Amino acid sequence: MMQPDGFRVIDGDGHVMEPDSMWGEYIDPAFRDRAPRRARSDGQGWAQMLVDGRPMYRHYPDELVAEFERRTLAEYGEYAARGFDAPSQVKSLDDQGIEMSFLYPSLGLGTVAIDGMDPKLAAAISRSYNRWLADFCSHAPDRLKPVALLSLHDVGLAIGELRYAVHTLGMRSVMLRPNMVSGRSVGHPDTAPFWAECAELGVSVSFHEGCHTMLPAAGADRFTTHFAMHSACHPMEQMMAFIALVDGGVMERHPDLRFGFMEAGCGWVPYLLWRMDDLEYRNWKFQIPGVKHRPSEYFRRQCWVSAEGCEPYLDKLAPDIGTDRLLFASDYPHPDHEFGEELEDVLKSPLSDDVKRAILWDNPAAFYGVV
Repeated sequence: MMQPDGFRVIDGDGHVMEPDSMWGEYIDPAFRDRAPRRARSDGQGWAQMLVDGRPMYRHYPDELVAEFERRTLAEYGEYAARGFDAPSQVKSLDDQGIEMSFLYPSLGLGTVAIDGMDPKLAAAISRSYNRWLADFCSHAPDRLKPVALLSLHDVGLAIGELRYAVHTLGMRSVMLRPNMVSGRSVGHPDTAPFWAECAELGVSVSFHEGCHTMLPAAGADRFTTHFAMHSACHPMEQMMAFIALVDGGVMERHPDLRFGFMEAGCGWVPYLLWRMDDLEYRNWKFQIPGVKHRPSEYFRRQCWVSAEGCEPYLDKLAPDIGTDRLLFASDYPHPDHEFGEELEDVLKSPLSDDVKRAILWDNPAAFYGVV
């Protein structure tokens, strides 16, 4: 499948909309009573999700829930009417002119994002989602590509789910939240065995933030509006995840691991790399003797970042970031965008055709290992 202008497209960050019923259906029976569920089931619109009886979101009033629902139905009503099932997911790709999409959670972004939750429950929820996602993608395995959901509440359990996702479900990509979990960053020494296993299995690893969840998040300690919290958490948590990976020596130890930073734009990358290289690494590298390279070298060696075509400085920053480091992402079917808007923005941007081709196909193919 090609766009009319000859571009093939890989969506590096699409989303599924998980049906409420799937959590109870796919979770191990021992955890069924604690599976994610709606706070009410009266058919009167969306409601707060509960996990083990605890709210999944913070500062998520009814009016915000209603606005999310209104926007989703306004932009994606045709697909919503079909329950966002797998056939409708494929139809959405056809309608946008996208060949394949790597799929991330919607509700799943919050189900294991509760600080202090039972690690065994977090692992069981991850497994239920990954089982469901494998079945969902089996409808069109050449078009729908699963990204396994993992949680670092317990490193050993995360390794177990990683192996299950790869060996049993056949998944080759995994995602984590960038936030602190159980007091640990993604570069904490306790996570070292997890990163070693990721490297051994050759998976790509993505970081994807989600607003309002019950993990520590940039801005959540001082803001309550979606406007402010969403502005802060997505780019800032991605920046801190990158810092943690460099500071913790993860990229130094595993030079072949591929890392992706999703849904925060790419404008933060040049600033952060400049600051880390010229102000921090140059002056304070004696504190991290195991980190042998400048942060920008690690980024350009093994990191990718999703870019938005509407970023007004994209054509100026792309060469500095690396035109081979940028990914296209549709964010379908989240209501931040109009349907198909993200792809249209890239296609009408002032980028050269060669750079567009790289963003739309070559770079996501390299990151995800598409043959």
